[in-house]
Amino acid sequence: MRIPRVLLGALLCGCAQPTEPLYDTSVLSADSLYVAHGNPSSGFENPWLRDPKSLWGVLRWWVFSRNPYDKSAEPRVPRVANDGASLSGVEHSSSLVWVGHATWAIHDAEDVVLTDPHFGPRALIPSRLMQPGVPVEAVPGDALAVVSHNHYDHLDAWTVEHLPDTVAWFVPKGLAAWFRERGREQVVELDWWESARHGRWEITCLPSQHWSRRIEHGTNTTLWCAWLLDSGDATYFFAGDTGYFHGFREYGRRFDIDVALLPIGAYEPRWFMKYSHMDPAEAYQAYLDLGASHMAAMHWGTFDLTDEPADLPPRVLQQVVRRRGGDPERVRVFAIGERWHLPNPRERAE
Repeated sequence: MRIPRVLLGALLCGCAQPTEPLYDTSVLSADSLYVAHGNPSSGFENPWLRDPKSLWGVLRWWVFSRNPYDKSAEPRVPRVANDGASLSGVEHSSSLVWVGHATWAIHDAEDVVLTDPHFGPRALIPSRLMQPGVPVEAVPGDALAVVSHNHYDHLDAWTVEHLPDTVAWFVPKGLAAWFRERGREQVVELDWWESARHGRWEITCLPSQHWSRRIEHGTNTTLWCAWLLDSGDATYFFAGDTGYFHGFREYGRRFDIDVALLPIGAYEPRWFMKYSHMDPAEAYQAYLDLGASHMAAMHWGTFDLTDEPADLPPRVLQQVVRRRGGDPERVRVFAIGERWHLPNPRERAE
């Protein structure tokens, strides 16, 4: 139904009304990633570029525009059986399991790290298209989890309440109280460029180009971020939810990244989504900017959020990689539930 998804667009997705091109990242300096990003009158902001969302943008998209895509067919999203039993053991290298959407289970030696864990049945309004790649009960009690922002497809109350209360949470500024209200006391709140230690892990909160809103939170009253997760043996960049911006080049300059977990879906229409969500071509460029050894694609196939079919983004990504002469072995598209071992040695994207 069309009208209820007007509400979805306002609550869940980046809202924008610019015409192409939205901006030229070549004119944005790295210095803008380090300046103040809190505005006393309007909450948090991306200091390098104003967020152009508007109520008219929501109405233009959901009421006055026509979706050019045929979405009558059921999306074809691959899935492999995975009972999650491997998460309870010790991984003698490093592996990733795609749980779905932006949720990964990183298994590095004896540690399990979850990104934007979402095992619940819906994201406010949209129901899951595919069940989680591993059961929530498989997550060990000593796992740690990072959350990129408070949108419903990335922060799920059902999941938080069903994961063990011993999970250690790392969240952007302003979100710790939400977790404590749900009895989750092991929560560390970080600002951009702040780091924390958890065992052998160094966990760093980095700028991303997004925004925040939730029924219980006002617009941009809590921060959004990407995460750099360094176990000492491998380094993972988790982008969360973001538009393409100059920060990727800066992170590529500063960090050695083994695998970049990058969103490729929920990108149409571009005039509306460009500020907040990357399309597959932008995600591939972000991977090159980061200089990561491998890219793992996410944020597709789990929730139907935008105009493009839920199974289209990986096909577009594969076309982009071929057109640009990239190595398809280094740009990974997973089945839900698929487990992949990170190869060695480290080799960077060129």
